[in-house]
Amino acid sequence: MRPFRPRPPRTGAFGLLAAGAVACALMPACSAADSAEVAEARARIEAEFGPRDDAAPPVGAGDSAAAADAPAGQGEPPVEEAGDAVGEAPNEDPPRAPAADPEAPAPDRDGSRPADEAAGGVDDEPGRVDVDALLALAHSAHASLDRLKATFAQRIENPLLGRTREGRGTWYQAGRNRFRMDFDEPAGDIYVADGACLWLYEPSLHDQVVVSRLEEGAEIGSVDILERLLSQARTTYDAVDEGVGEIGGVETRIVSLTPRELPARYVEVRLWIGVSDRYVRRFRIREENRTLRTVTLTPLEPEARIDPALFEYAPPEGVPVFPDDVRCG
Repeated sequence: MRPFRPRPPRTGAFGLLAAGAVACALMPACSAADSAEVAEARARIEAEFGPRDDAAPPVGAGDSAAAADAPAGQGEPPVEEAGDAVGEAPNEDPPRAPAADPEAPAPDRDGSRPADEAAGGVDDEPGRVDVDALLALAHSAHASLDRLKATFAQRIENPLLGRTREGRGTWYQAGRNRFRMDFDEPAGDIYVADGACLWLYEPSLHDQVVVSRLEEGAEIGSVDILERLLSQARTTYDAVDEGVGEIGGVETRIVSLTPRELPARYVEVRLWIGVSDRYVRRFRIREENRTLRTVTLTPLEPEARIDPALFEYAPPEGVPVFPDDVRCG
């Protein structure tokens, strides 16, 4: 996952597009048929790695309401959430964050408290959690990782295309810009960030490799979604504790994040944070285009031994690469 040291300010935009999308972007005009193909390709790629970092178009009140009411994560592995274990009906409204302690240390100017000051409030009272402190500790735990290996299950619901895709396999991450998702289902699909470029090959959809060069800033940030979420959680979102859950036999605390301002890259976020180690076992994000992505990481192996060769990639012989002028290495 992401390196784990201070980073320069993020600039630029995530330039990963399918073949038709890039071609149409560079041409003065496209036919109606081309436009449909481009729209589908763009939506598919953005569903995997999120939208570009360009400013998103304004979202109307009706759109925001529709996004909030969209179905979330049907068909996912069951998660025991607060109240379920004792047979209670789930609350229609999530519980409100606990009131601030008047004697607690003053927050930073950005509205958050430093991790070392906030840490003491995480489990001071049974059933009560200092969400700000929990998020600070989760970010610290993630940022301290040099390597991570996990079994993943992913579900992507794309209302724009009216499609749902599911996949599973092995997740590898080392440092800030080396990442690999090896899919067992669909077999043969693979995403690799080798430190210079991000490669996307999905033979389950089409026989073509799509490549995008990683530059300093937002492009690399798009590879490590968890780092992006955790680094912004206390400054960009309002957080609410939603109680306890369980992922792969590990007790978790569920935290929902709502952006303080719209438009936003993610309009809805939920994190399942391990109570014992503060690692995120599951995350669910809804993009501003309403695509909903849920990723579960279990079992999770922090600091696992990972062969550096796993982050090297060469396109299969005879498979076209688009665009063909990107230089990696």
